[in-house]
Amino acid sequence: MAQQVAVVTGAAKGIGLAIARRLSDEGFAVVLSDIDVEEVKARAAELPEALAVEHDVRSPEHARRLVEETLSRYGRIDVLVNNAGTNIHSHPTAEITDEDFDFVLDINVKGTFYTTRAVIPVMTERGSGRIINMSSILGLKPAPYVAPYVTSKFAVTGMTLSLAAELAQHGITVNSVHPGIVATALHERVTEGISQLRGLSVGDAWEWFREGIPMGRFQTAEDVAALVAFLASDAAKDVTGSSFKIDGGMGVV
Repeated sequence: MAQQVAVVTGAAKGIGLAIARRLSDEGFAVVLSDIDVEEVKARAAELPEALAVEHDVRSPEHARRLVEETLSRYGRIDVLVNNAGTNIHSHPTAEITDEDFDFVLDINVKGTFYTTRAVIPVMTERGSGRIINMSSILGLKPAPYVAPYVTSKFAVTGMTLSLAAELAQHGITVNSVHPGIVATALHERVTEGISQLRGLSVGDAWEWFREGIPMGRFQTAEDVAALVAFLASDAAKDVTGSSFKIDGGMGVV
């Protein structure tokens, strides 16, 4: 059987890199895409079978090129993980600029849409595929001071459901993953903003977040990668249109 191929966006670091490494461990050839081309090339070189592609998810042309380069190298795409995402410092909504709002939605929503749109014809032709969208617990449960991010992640959740309904007839599953608090550079920006808003030190702000998790611990990038690996596996072949929380219980309180 030919080696299966997984494309992971935003794969130069953090959750995306952990996903790429886990899927590689599971036997996939992995295409790592990221806007940081030098970093993503270095990370791809560490894996046994991998391709690095420069990819600004805000660009439809970059999405098309990602698909073309993947097909040129491997001839197939079995799994797409739309992981690339961003956030800004936490701010009261009245202080959020148009530019900040557009920045978050362009990456988190349009980026997911453009990449998915480019991959769908390839999966449809094969009659199978897995699309896994990285949302957030804030794509199911809102929080204050992060309106652009919450808006974008609710949009990703809705997009996932629409795509699942549309693509099931072609053998393509579409699911969303909803991490809670993962100690990445992305959440460090949020924590810095919360520390300023609440008059806390950054360390106390992290503790404030931890106290809001029923299980009392943050998740790791590797925790999220393990869930993605399940959704990419044969064990999840009939799982579609589902939202998977990995948040230590944040979503139930």
